[in-house]
Amino acid sequence: MPISRLGRLLGLVLFMGLWSGVAQAATVTLAWDRSTDPNVTGYTLYWGNQSGSYPGSLNVGNVTQAQVSGLTDGMPYYFVVRAYNSAGTLSSPSVEVSRRVGIPFSVRGDFDGDFKSDVTIFRPSTGTWFMLTSGSNYATWNTVGWGTSTDTAVSGDFDGDGKIDAAVYRPSSSTWFILKSSTGFTTYFVAGWGANGDVPLVADYDGDGKTDVTVYRPSTAQWVVLRSATNNTAWFTYQWGVSTDVPVVGDFDGDGRADVATFRPSTATFLILKSTTNYTAWDTRQWGSAGDVPVTGDYDGDGKTDVAVFRPSSGTWYILKSSTNFTAWDTRVWGVGSDTPAPGDYDGDGRTDVAVYRPSNGTWYIWFSSTGTTTAVAWGAGGDLPIVR
Repeated sequence: MPISRLGRLLGLVLFMGLWSGVAQAATVTLAWDRSTDPNVTGYTLYWGNQSGSYPGSLNVGNVTQAQVSGLTDGMPYYFVVRAYNSAGTLSSPSVEVSRRVGIPFSVRGDFDGDFKSDVTIFRPSTGTWFMLTSGSNYATWNTVGWGTSTDTAVSGDFDGDGKIDAAVYRPSSSTWFILKSSTGFTTYFVAGWGANGDVPLVADYDGDGKTDVTVYRPSTAQWVVLRSATNNTAWFTYQWGVSTDVPVVGDFDGDGRADVATFRPSTATFLILKSTTNYTAWDTRQWGSAGDVPVTGDYDGDGKTDVAVFRPSSGTWYILKSSTNFTAWDTRVWGVGSDTPAPGDYDGDGRTDVAVYRPSNGTWYIWFSSTGTTTAVAWGAGGDLPIVR
């Protein structure tokens, strides 16, 4: 009797709850799949601020959707549901799902704010962004000139409006130029952050719902994070990994803050420094083989990032699911060796979809997790770079 992803409905509740502010009461809505057991007479929800610990509970009766109120904005919550019969016997807990409540929520690559990833490319030759929006069923697009041929395109919700902003990192001057979606891409801000050889790697590390300006420094294996929660006036630094590691982004522990993590190609190992422990404890997951490309995302919809790799030699995706405590996995053959992996939530079901961008013909190939169907979207040309990658 699995619980469904908190999904788009919860995402909307969380987004609207942004305005209540920290330390205010928040309400979330959860939905789950009905049990196939005919003896089930009702369900009980459980929740808490730590994974695996649920001091709060609510008997909701024989329904498959319910609201939980009185939660504190800005805090992470972990939820499970259990079914019961007329004798009061409880089922095993469902898959645990998590969310930081009262904080704006954005989807990777979602420029129009419909909680679906958009098909978007950056054209270095002209410094132009071409955004084919999912909200129009890929019928309309936006074009934004932002950047130069030597810039690195990065994207994130830097202004906290629930939409992705267009941004570039300029290695020559270690400068970030961020065009804000909250102003209709008409105003921007500039941040000098980084050093020669740094790799831009953005995510929400402080849990305020805004993407933080961040670099990974391979020469010293350091993460240098400029905190948006301090209005970009304070920062923190973490030493994690070795110079040959590949930095990866994800919220592996589901607390609403990005974890510091790397993929080590030499041993095919993910090394994850957990934000739930204030970056003092870590997990190690060996997954993949030499030559694999890390493609982390929330493929099972539990609010936690899954360990995943794409194998170019066979066009195969190997996804180790957090919802099973990393004991079970999915395998998808999707793509060819020359494709660029472009995972995102293109159908808006709260789960990352397997997708690739094919530079040879400028086409996106997307496998929707909600229906198991696929689509091909022609959008791009030779030399273009997919933003969701």
